[in-house]
Amino acid sequence: MKKILFFPVLFFIFLLNIAGTCCADEVVVTSTVDKIPDAIRSTLNQGTWKITYFFDSKTNKLNSFSGYNFTFGLNDVLTAQSTSLDYSGKWSVIKSNKMDDNPHNDIEFTIAFLNPNGAGISEDWSVFEITPTQLRLRTTESSAGETKYLTFEKS
Repeated sequence: MKKILFFPVLFFIFLLNIAGTCCADEVVVTSTVDKIPDAIRSTLNQGTWKITYFFDSKTNKLNSFSGYNFTFGLNDVLTAQSTSLDYSGKWSVIKSNKMDDNPHNDIEFTIAFLNPNGAGISEDWSVFEITPTQLRLRTTESSAGETKYLTFEKS
């Protein structure tokens, strides 16, 4: 009799386990900064930032930007400075209205450098975490399905 009761209980636990593993396919933006483009701009306009993580095409490419300080300036001007080189570009942060976007993760961040050194990070990114000292971005290449990750931390 105990064996008969054991199997339905075991089956019920199995179903609960499967239901608990279901999740959305997009990460929801977590934040200690408001999820409003103006608040994000205000956070990034303060001080200089460094890239502390850059993962592209299954490769860690952090060394490509080692030694650079990034300034997210007013009027969407982005500068990358090292001891020997300076590069200028543009940046923007907007709320996306795309139909396929997750409504809880609709902050898009664009980086555009004109020079080849910034080509690796010149993308349309999704913000998936923002704090007063860290900005975490990701983008997925639709053709290859590969996801890139980029993290800036305040210097």
